[in-house]
Amino acid sequence: MKDIMALCDKDEEYVYRLQELLSQRESFPFTVSGYSDREAFRQELKKGRFSLVLASEGFYRDVCELDEDRRPPLLLLKEKNGIPEASAYIRKYQSGEKIRQEIMEKYAPQTGSAFGGKGDKKTVLYGVFSPVGRSIQSSVSLLMGEMMAKKGSVLYLNFEPFSGLAGLLSGSGDRDLTDLVYYMQGGKERLVYKLESMVGNVNGLDYISPAFSFVDLGQVREESWLMLIETLKELGTYDNVILDLSEMVHGLLNVLRQCDYIYTISDREGMALSRMEQYEELLKSLDYKDVLERSLKCELPRFKKLPASIEELPYSELAVYVRKLLEEEGR
Repeated sequence: MKDIMALCDKDEEYVYRLQELLSQRESFPFTVSGYSDREAFRQELKKGRFSLVLASEGFYRDVCELDEDRRPPLLLLKEKNGIPEASAYIRKYQSGEKIRQEIMEKYAPQTGSAFGGKGDKKTVLYGVFSPVGRSIQSSVSLLMGEMMAKKGSVLYLNFEPFSGLAGLLSGSGDRDLTDLVYYMQGGKERLVYKLESMVGNVNGLDYISPAFSFVDLGQVREESWLMLIETLKELGTYDNVILDLSEMVHGLLNVLRQCDYIYTISDREGMALSRMEQYEELLKSLDYKDVLERSLKCELPRFKKLPASIEELPYSELAVYVRKLLEEEGR
C-alpha cells in the first residue's frame, strides 16, 4: 500500500489537475489526496494519515501549528512571495512533470522509511549491445522501450559515451546516470525517491539522462553497475528495464549475464561479420557461453531512410522492423 500525500490549495481546478497527473504515474510512491477546503484538510490532518504534505500558504500554516512530533514532512507550494521561514518549497507555476521530480528530490532527505514506495513488479531486464559498432543501436533500444511501454512500465538506460541524446531527451536537468549511481552509494533505501526525481518520459517511456561525460561513465566500477541492476529489480517499480550498453561499461559481460534477454545488433555484410565472429569467440573463450546462448542476433537490413529525430522514430521503417522483432519474440 502506498503512503498518502496531501495536496492542498484553494484553487480547486489546480488541485484536481495536479492530482490527476501525479496519480497517473504508477511508479509515483504516493496516493494523492487533494484538498481545496481548509476545514476538511484540518480534520484529516488530525488523524495523522499523511506521510507528506504539499500545501499553499494557508494550509501550510495549519500543519506548522501541530506539535513537531506530530507534523508530517511538509513542502510549501510557493507562489510569488511565499513564506520566508519555509526551508523546503516547490514553485507552484511550473510543469506538473517538474513538480513531480521536485517532490521526490526534496522528500527523500526528509524520510527515514526504507524502500518507501517499493513496488511489487517482477522486473525483466533487457540488454542491447553491438560488437560491430553502435550504428542505430540506440534507435532500436528506444523503439523497443516505447513499444513495450504500451503494455507496461519501462525504464530506459543509455550507457553510450557520446549518446547525443541530452538535447533530445529533456527530463532531469543536470543530473544523469552517473549521478544515480552516486546516490546509490549513500544507501539503497532512498533510491526509489531519487530515481523518481530524475526520471523523464518520452512517448510513454521513462528514462534517466545518459552520462554527459564519458570520463565519469568510465569511472563507474563493475560492482556499482551490478548493484544498480540488483536494486532496480528489488524495487519492483518497472515491468521492464532496457540497458542500451557499450564497451564503456566496466564488467560489460557480467552485466549482460544479469539480463533476462539479450539483443545483439549486427549487420549482414562487410566487417560486421568478422567482428561478430570475434565477439562470439571471445564469449566462448572467457566462459560466457550462457550469454551467447541467450543472445538474439539482430542482423539489421538496409533501410531506405532512417529517422532524423525521436519524434520520427515511431513512424519509420525501423519501427516496422522492431515491432516485428518483438512480436516474433512474444514481447
